[in-house]
Amino acid sequence: MKELNFGFKQNVDQNTHENRHEKTIEEIKSELKSLAEDLLKYSPETKEFSEIKESFIKIQPVIEKEIQEYIKREEASDVSFGMDHEYKLYFELIDKLNLLTESNKEMGARLFMLSDGIDHTITNDILRKRQTYKSKEKNINQEDYLTGFILKKFDFSEDEIADLIQSWLSVEDDDMARWYIDQNLRNIRGLENFEKKSAKCLYDNFGIRGFGRYRMHELKKQYEERDDMGPYGLFFQAVMDWNGSFSQSNQSEDIREKVEENSLMLRVIEASGKIDLAKRLLSLRDKYDQKIKFMYMHVHGNTDVIGLGDREGSDRKFIQEDLKGKGVQRIKELFESNAELILSSCLTGVKGGLAEEMANTYNVKVIASDKPTEGEPKSVDIKKNTAGDNLEFSIIFNAIDQDDKNIDPTKKGTIIYNSNN
Repeated sequence: MKELNFGFKQNVDQNTHENRHEKTIEEIKSELKSLAEDLLKYSPETKEFSEIKESFIKIQPVIEKEIQEYIKREEASDVSFGMDHEYKLYFELIDKLNLLTESNKEMGARLFMLSDGIDHTITNDILRKRQTYKSKEKNINQEDYLTGFILKKFDFSEDEIADLIQSWLSVEDDDMARWYIDQNLRNIRGLENFEKKSAKCLYDNFGIRGFGRYRMHELKKQYEERDDMGPYGLFFQAVMDWNGSFSQSNQSEDIREKVEENSLMLRVIEASGKIDLAKRLLSLRDKYDQKIKFMYMHVHGNTDVIGLGDREGSDRKFIQEDLKGKGVQRIKELFESNAELILSSCLTGVKGGLAEEMANTYNVKVIASDKPTEGEPKSVDIKKNTAGDNLEFSIIFNAIDQDDKNIDPTKKGTIIYNSNN
């Protein structure tokens, strides 16, 4: 829809215009902006902080009324009207001043569904509470926070909300995390406007937390195909993404298009650890009652390890030694005998490393890189195999040399291990 710049009504209250001593809307907006700027200068225990809070409380009813009227207009209109920038500061102030109530949380939830006007406010609130969300504290009441209150509207539980937010905060750089959280909020809103509870469905059935990693049409398509019993392969992404590269390098879109050209479906799954991944694969087996055609894994890795989650504990990493575990055979049986495994990650293709061991253990073709990788592969070609019952991948990773002065001529960048050959 076409978005128009449409300011809030100037007639806040009849009494405002009848009494010369009452502030106009423009004056209130200017004061709101000044309060937000001043608040950054003082800590909660200072006299100045208390004075800012008192000043805000005096104008708060007028601001709330204006926002409520904006919401009513938006909900009743087929045209989207832009909200005044100054009023976006309202939710930031009520949070910092500890004035968040059930009433304004409800107002924030309605506003979230109509506009991206408070997305940055929600994102900044999450980043301010980074240490709280990342802690092991289990008794966080998500409804105390605007973010948690909104996500509960979409049927996410307390623990699921914590899981979502912790996954978004796996990105360590605040600026990168800010952009990524914004993308997650935008796509969750898009899914909810598309069909209610669809974001929760993708979380429940496929473990998707990083909604901001994908294009909206990918998420919608996966939701629409959730009950399709046709043959499929997997695109797996780990929850852990310390440098934010998964959201910057969308590999799933290109893979999906090429898989679909060969009459198969692609399903995206995410997991935060070995147990989570095993449960996800077993759940897919039970739901679709068929073997998986292939698996493309987009993960951070090294010669003998790939990262899955960023929480403490041995479950968050899959190491080469894990291939000797008892569950290996059980996982192998979930895939077609001629399935191909692609490790889109750094260094897992090094001779004697994880990729080679996987090929030998699972008796499958594994494509990996024996150098660090950067961004999307240079090229991906997917076609039907000779028998016509599965797909063959031909990939050239965007590999880089760690040391330009001492380039190892034995390393190729893209390497294939195939125990059948």
